[in-house]
Amino acid sequence: MKNDNYKNECSPVSTHVSDETKTWLDNMKNKYSIDISTQLFYVVSKMIKSEKQLEKIVVASLLDEHESRGNTLREMASELGIEVNVNVADKTASRMVPVVNANVVDVFSKHKTTGVETATANIINKCLDENSDINTAMKSKLEEAISKTSVSDEVIDWTRFGSYRYSDLDILGMAIKDYRILQEDNLRAGFMNGLYASLHNQALGLWSDEEKQLTIKQLVRLQPKVCVRTGKQKTLAIQSMVRRLFKAIVHFGTAEEKMKLFGTSEIYPKTRKRKA
Repeated sequence: MKNDNYKNECSPVSTHVSDETKTWLDNMKNKYSIDISTQLFYVVSKMIKSEKQLEKIVVASLLDEHESRGNTLREMASELGIEVNVNVADKTASRMVPVVNANVVDVFSKHKTTGVETATANIINKCLDENSDINTAMKSKLEEAISKTSVSDEVIDWTRFGSYRYSDLDILGMAIKDYRILQEDNLRAGFMNGLYASLHNQALGLWSDEEKQLTIKQLVRLQPKVCVRTGKQKTLAIQSMVRRLFKAIVHFGTAEEKMKLFGTSEIYPKTRKRKA
């Protein structure tokens, strides 16, 4: 199965990968008799089509590394009693008052539902489709469980999307184009109420603001979730905000935004069925 033609089109380079990735590469090597360098060639040639795309990925990774290193240094400085100046990004975020400060029910539960069989998931999806005109908290939780179950066998490093800006939407689309998350029924399903619709629309509007140039990590600070019982605010996880933006693009996004994320502009919200 090894394809030797690629050697005529490439130059050798050296690289390092995580121990986990090395295990995956070894498994593919044993299973398909394809050496590791060929596998990496397939991955790079599939994801990177131009120097501009490569530059975006490199810069985003450098920003992540810089931010992580800065946090470590600030913690060390705090322990040593050294006063640290807040960086520009943190100042910007601190000046921005959260746009939504209401008792919002958290529909993005941290507890991932696992172990649901495919047949059961199909039955639940069918029930949800047949009752698209009904909006209840229970239905919202069912949609959430099904959507998270559908990707339970896929490992996505959500934290790396924290530094992504609206201008990186095409890179984000390429990074997850082969994952089933973009086919989740919940993305096309309706909202539980008008507040949730406003939150999604607002998130996309803030993220696409050319003046603010917010990263997703900065965006989560502007839409905190509020515990109904205690009234305390908590910051959404990066994963929750990314999913919120995905759904917002389906319902409120432009054709260009849909093309960049989904690879097609022909994706629309589900139409609600009216009761007879």
